[in-house]
Amino acid sequence: MKIIGPIAGIGSRLRPFTLSKPKAFIRVAGKTVLDHILTKFLNTFDDNTELILIVGYKKRQIINYVKKHYSDKFKLVFLEQEPRGYRDGTPYYWGLAEAVYLAHERFEEIEIKDPEDNKRHGSLIFLGDMILLDEYSYILYRYYESDVDGIITVMTVPKEKASSYGIVDVDENNIIQRMVEKPQEYISNLAIAGIYAFSHSTTEALFNHIQGRLDKRSEKTEEIYLTESLQYLIDSGYKIAAVELKKGILDFGNPSALLNGNKYLLEHYNRPSSNNYKSRGIKIEKSLIKNYIHIGDNSVIKNSVIGPYVSIGRNCVIKNSILENCVIERNTKLKKIITENSIIGSNVIIEDMSKSNVIIGDKCTM
Repeated sequence: MKIIGPIAGIGSRLRPFTLSKPKAFIRVAGKTVLDHILTKFLNTFDDNTELILIVGYKKRQIINYVKKHYSDKFKLVFLEQEPRGYRDGTPYYWGLAEAVYLAHERFEEIEIKDPEDNKRHGSLIFLGDMILLDEYSYILYRYYESDVDGIITVMTVPKEKASSYGIVDVDENNIIQRMVEKPQEYISNLAIAGIYAFSHSTTEALFNHIQGRLDKRSEKTEEIYLTESLQYLIDSGYKIAAVELKKGILDFGNPSALLNGNKYLLEHYNRPSSNNYKSRGIKIEKSLIKNYIHIGDNSVIKNSVIGPYVSIGRNCVIKNSILENCVIERNTKLKKIITENSIIGSNVIIEDMSKSNVIIGDKCTM
């Protein structure tokens, strides 16, 4: 099985935080979002698994970082999604469907011996701003042990919020009958959770349908969504099951989701301890530290109240400040700051600010 990861997008909903970094490089609970995703794969896939990353925005950052940290853990392939155009110097793209389609060149025509062989040579697709909380072994068990051509993960959402998601309608056996992107009328409360697994033949059918849509595009064509091609598979008789996640998924696509994801990861996976502060070069003086938090190596905190739910990158200096439910990137200096529900980038210098719900990009001075 090959893993496909479309991570070419610019993360427009997180601007200005993503002006200098791809959205998958946001650091929460001590790791980038991409690190959290790829580390999860290591629990299930062997080191010969082909990882196909579709890159675009800030591609060089992604390629260099992934090669440095994961070249011994995956068989790495990088494919570039070319921008459709530029707005104010910022690229924009044809969408998720085109990004997924670019991986088609890595899927050769092969002789399929049986249904199990078909599944083994298939694909797993993930999104670069979502962290799966379940283990991939659970997803793959449902994929391999079910008499289906593929699976799409779903999660239950409140009925009143269903219109904000891609929604699936299933039969009594959880086989998907239709998929609707942000339906105006209520269909179900099963929202698409962004992890897909398809057999080889189903993956090829998906590629072929997307190619047909790409061949017909014009300048007037809007972004090409993946949902339409997935619906084509269903209409063509492919048996696609909805697999409901037990624990769910963390979405980092917008500021509130990022802070909620940071909170969850700190609470469940990053129980802090002051016992290793000294060994990591962390200095804390006359400060109150409230769990749950992450403090990066070689950071200094003086005369401050930090937490709960604060993630601080390495080499930060924070003095005379009160921070709650915040993500602070690396090499940032904060003095006399009172804030909560805020996201502050790397290499930032701020003094004398009392304001919450702010997003500050890298290299800002205030």
